[in-house]
Order: sequence, then C-alpha cells, then structure tokens
Amino acid sequence: MYALADLTYRVHTLLESNQYVRCMLIDFSTAFYTVDHAILVSKLFSLKVPVFIIQGIIPFLTNRTRATRVGFHLSSHLPINRSIIQGSGIGPTLFIMFAYDLRPLDTLSYLIKYADDTVLCPQRSKTNVELKMAHVISWANENKMAIYLLKMVELDFHRLNVSHDLSPLAMPNVSRVAN
Repeated sequence: MYALADLTYRVHTLLESNQYVRCMLIDFSTAFYTVDHAILVSKLFSLKVPVFIIQGIIPFLTNRTRATRVGFHLSSHLPINRSIIQGSGIGPTLFIMFAYDLRPLDTLSYLIKYADDTVLCPQRSKTNVELKMAHVISWANENKMAIYLLKMVELDFHRLNVSHDLSPLAMPNVSRVAN
C-alpha cells in the first residue's frame, strides 16, 4: 500500500512539470526462491546488522533440504543454498535488505521497491531508459537474480488533454500501457 501511495504521489508530482511520466514495472523471476544465502549474509554485514541478529538468521537459512514427490516417488533430499521463505515473518524483510543496494542510475529517476515488486520511473535526463534498465539488469546479474522480461510492463501516464503522440518510443519487447 505504501509503495502504491509513493508511486501515485511521484506520478502526480512529476506530471506537474512534465507532459508524461514513464514507469517500468519490473518482475524478478521467483525472487524469494533465488536469493543467494552468501550474498544475503554479506549484505546484512554491510548494513551493520548486529552480529547476534545475523547469527540468529543464519540457522533460518541453512541446514534446510528439499525433496520432490511425483506420485509415490520421492527424490533424495538436497541442501538448499538459495531462497528465503516468502510466507515467513522474516522472509519479506530479508528480501528488502537483500535489495537495499538496488538504486536508480541517476538522481532524476525513482526506484520504488516493495518486497519483490519494483517500479522504475526513469525521468528525462541525459541517460536514456535503456541504460537505466541495463543498470537494473546488471544489479540482478551481480546478485544472481533474474528479471522476467516477458512480465515487464511499461506504464505511461499523461497530463489531461496531452496527445499520446508525445510519448517516448517504447522499449523493445516490453508491453506498454498508457492511461
């Protein structure tokens, strides 16, 4: 709800001085299941989380196994070295801490994060939207995350009575929704 309120506020504020506002809705593919434990723990230390809290989180992440059942057949149990439990009390908070260093490429853009949902509003600047998205994709690669490009959507907001012909060119392979 706060992310939606933040997005609404920023779009309305930007429309006061711009003819349109462009936002990219970014979907991290199976985000909670692909969080790398070693990267997460490293980020917790860099955030200066007290050691006794990290020592309490590490057992939550480690010594877990997973098996798959198909019919009556059960695979062997294998250790899990990635993922956090989305439905747990601490899982979403850990994901937010994992993604704390995902920032926009420039100060004119906004990056709104809510757990694994991310919206990039790359406003007009010397840096084009493709470079700004490449920055986000680079962060994802460095953190062993994947962006589900087929689910990515571009939202364009326009002032009333402004022609949609003024919209920027759409990003290749990204569906666009305009209001």
